[in-house]
Amino acid sequence: MPDENPILIYWRSEVEAFTKNLLSLKEQINEPAIHDLRVAIKKLRSCFKMYAGVIKKGHGKEFPADIDSLFAILGKHRNIEMSKTLLTSLAGKNATFLTPVLVYLQLLQDQAAAYGRSSIQKFEMTEFEALTTHMETELESLSNEEILSRAIEIVDCSLKNVEDDLKHFRERSHLVRKKLKDTFYQSKMLHSKNILTKPQLKTLDTILNCLGNVQDYEVLISNLKIFRKTILTKTMKEYAMLKRIEARARKKQDGLLAQAYSSTEELIIQYKENDLKHEPPETEFA
Repeated sequence: MPDENPILIYWRSEVEAFTKNLLSLKEQINEPAIHDLRVAIKKLRSCFKMYAGVIKKGHGKEFPADIDSLFAILGKHRNIEMSKTLLTSLAGKNATFLTPVLVYLQLLQDQAAAYGRSSIQKFEMTEFEALTTHMETELESLSNEEILSRAIEIVDCSLKNVEDDLKHFRERSHLVRKKLKDTFYQSKMLHSKNILTKPQLKTLDTILNCLGNVQDYEVLISNLKIFRKTILTKTMKEYAMLKRIEARARKKQDGLLAQAYSSTEELIIQYKENDLKHEPPETEFA
């Protein structure tokens, strides 16, 4: 029955989280709801990818484009908020010269909020409802054994792709993050030790945190460069001070990339050596 299907259970739970935070944002733009709504969208995307892989056929439905658009515009707002936080932390005691930069970032964030508010107000849930009904119909005929077996194949394939990406880790770190985030959510979705063990999930969570911070520093560096080159001149002391902050951010980023690389390498080795994945899949879901 559809109600017993772990993919649908996960999907409905995240649709509920999405709806709750969307309603909160319709009342007022706030950082916690932006964060939680974007996390719900990430989980829904991963769930949809799992569903598409499990049914193994042309599913005739795509992930709603309006959701991707909403995710992107709210991401701009969230990225600027992170840039403000990181900038303050990197500046140290001598932070008074940052006031013009913070004003600049706030103006950008205000504009992002205006576009985000418009997207939020226009968003309709009808696409979600139609997609949920379609997924229920498609998944109804599959047993838990089939779902778990195909889910393991999907995770296997994803981790093999990540292993290839290790050869070009710096250039592909953002892509690796997306693949590993899917693997993380999909493993949690099925609540099964046959996907990833608890230590592996812990390692994976550490990798994702590192790579998320790498991306935050990349956005900060980009914002500082634009401000420095657009507003300042090379003879100004603020120009040199911002360059030093960019260098500190790059150093932090390099350390996080090194940590993420070694942890990802460790995860791949652990997964390969995990004999549990060669056992027949369990059929019960927690």
